[in-house]
Amino acid sequence: MRQLMPRPDPDALLPVAHDAIDKAVDYVLTNPFTAVRQKDAHEIVTDVDVAVERLVHAALSQGVTGIGFLGEETGAVGDPDTYWVLDPIDGTTNFSHGLPLSSISLGLVHDGFPILGVIAVPFLARRYWATRAGGAFRDGARLQVSATADLSKALVALTDYGGPQPEIGDLLCRELDRELTTRAQGLRRLGSTAIELAFVAEGSLDASISIWNGTWDTAAGAVIAHEAGAVVMDADGSPHSTRSRCAIAVTPALRGAMLSVLEIVRGTRYWPVEAEDVSARDGGIA
Repeated sequence: MRQLMPRPDPDALLPVAHDAIDKAVDYVLTNPFTAVRQKDAHEIVTDVDVAVERLVHAALSQGVTGIGFLGEETGAVGDPDTYWVLDPIDGTTNFSHGLPLSSISLGLVHDGFPILGVIAVPFLARRYWATRAGGAFRDGARLQVSATADLSKALVALTDYGGPQPEIGDLLCRELDRELTTRAQGLRRLGSTAIELAFVAEGSLDASISIWNGTWDTAAGAVIAHEAGAVVMDADGSPHSTRSRCAIAVTPALRGAMLSVLEIVRGTRYWPVEAEDVSARDGGIA
């Protein structure tokens, strides 16, 4: 049985993460992309994505040793249980069109749970961060989720079409779109899951629904939203982890209403195979 390394101190590693993000933001703001290729039917990647991932990985490697790394573009190396996870440009399509809703999302995961997150939104000059049990912040100001308690007054972000199994995911998106358009005050697709989770943390969104859980998309935003007071969960209401099928962040008062909407997901590959009781585990996000 593989032995876990001791849980790193996320507060001690936060300056390392900020330094790496500083380098990434500087690069994005000073280096326009020059090449784009299609990854799949819904996803593209630019030369800036790849360059930022290499830059951040190199910067983190100069910090604390022994921590692994998972990048969207280059994959995983090192410790599979304690690792940095990076989406170098979350919202690459937005980025490629000059839309400012793109982000750099860096998380730290230990034993399946994010314990640190930093999200920079370079073209809006914003930065969000959190450490487990250390609170969530935007540019130094403490964050708190909204007090919205009625779904009919809620602004909700919904995942983009596509995902690992588009023929199922797209159908679920259409069903969720129809339900939420009827029941919520407003429905938005922003094109960056990390930004949507950060916006839940600051209270400008009341919920974010991603019906697939790409760790590089969600790890940083999950801990930021949780530390701002959101319930961060899988589709069945179980606490969110890297093993979750979905990533949903919602104000506490909207949890019940959102779970009723998410019954649409039951019986699909995006519903948890077996709800794992992790609420009592150290590091769990509930």
